[in-house]
Amino acid sequence: MAEPSGTLSRLFWVHFHRSDASASLRWALGIFLGFLLFPGIGSGGSVVAIGFWPFAVLYWIFDPRCRRFDAIEKPVIAAFSAYFLIMAAFAVGHAIRNGSMSGFGAVYGNVLFLLFAPVLPVLRRAVRPYWIDMFFAGTAGGAILAALIVIVAGQFSHEYLRSAFSGNPLILALGAMVSGLLCIHGLLFFRGAMRWLLAAGALAALFALLSSGSRGPLLSYCIVLVAYALVMGHRHFGLAYMAKRGLLAALAIGVLSFGVIKADPELTHRIELAAERLGNPADGQIREESISMRLLLYRAGLAAFQERPLTGHGRHEVMRAAIAKDPKNGEDFDYSHLHNGYLTDLVATGVLGPLSLLAVLFVPLFVLRNAQPVVFGGIFCVTTSYALYGMTNLLFYHDVSTLYFISLVAVLCSLARIPDGGAQAA
Repeated sequence: MAEPSGTLSRLFWVHFHRSDASASLRWALGIFLGFLLFPGIGSGGSVVAIGFWPFAVLYWIFDPRCRRFDAIEKPVIAAFSAYFLIMAAFAVGHAIRNGSMSGFGAVYGNVLFLLFAPVLPVLRRAVRPYWIDMFFAGTAGGAILAALIVIVAGQFSHEYLRSAFSGNPLILALGAMVSGLLCIHGLLFFRGAMRWLLAAGALAALFALLSSGSRGPLLSYCIVLVAYALVMGHRHFGLAYMAKRGLLAALAIGVLSFGVIKADPELTHRIELAAERLGNPADGQIREESISMRLLLYRAGLAAFQERPLTGHGRHEVMRAAIAKDPKNGEDFDYSHLHNGYLTDLVATGVLGPLSLLAVLFVPLFVLRNAQPVVFGGIFCVTTSYALYGMTNLLFYHDVSTLYFISLVAVLCSLARIPDGGAQAA
């Protein structure tokens, strides 16, 4: 601990920081609570994250050691900052050209990509081996809490059945997908009571994901699970080892999925319609709207991008530009985005937008590629989940999805400093 000098410094170090051990515990509890709330309560997790992150600024002020970024943090901060600054630059350019400030909503909503930077060195200095247990326990607890909300609140409201308290079925689906995959990942590294908690979390997350009725995230979940088994099998465990456990996971997932889907006539109907539409994409007799509308949006969005591939149309002009390219169907484009994060950024900011978005997603995976398996597998689950989720939905224009991603990346970067990962090897 730094030697206190001055009234404010003594106030901080003696009465707020107190000791390295107590500071570490407070951060660990904040992390646990944040991940406990994110999937099912959504903005509740955001409030916790926004509530405890500003304390990092105090360390930034009073501890010079927390102002230095290391080899892991620098590339992540650079990628996150580039994404935000490109978005802001295009918003300013379009505001000057059009005399309107309406395009700054996305800029305000993503300013946390800059403000998270002071958190990284503070977490790095505070991390302790028990954090990894807290991280996985909070993640599993969040999945279980989300499932309980769906079960209980769903008896009184169809909205809560689909979204819990997250406010949006797709946000519940994203949180359930990521937390469920992290629980499955954790099963390879823990034994005893933690393994049972993670198994319960994995099943609860799948139940919440299925209950959300979101087909895209469900498909993404399955793809990431297969990719995870191949990558981790090749890198760390052996393909035969992963194949045996993958078979057990597939059986459990299949049984639970069959039961939940068959118990939900609406979800069953939507899956059947989706399969029919994908088998006959041009058949006008199929009464399916979601995929059909997405295909129309994608075609119109690509045409709008080709009109301005470098300068973009501006975030607030994305839908107007798409409608102009398909006026016949444009009257039905009553959305705020193109239901594809990459395409929305292509139309908004030209080729630079998606390139910076891909950097946000995959730079953390790159810098942690040589981290211990428990950390590498975790960041693999997070980044690939978000990458696939963005193929059919918007990514970082919602406080919950943005904060959840940033929080996961920040914590996994800090856990990479624990030599043995802190997990109880299975």
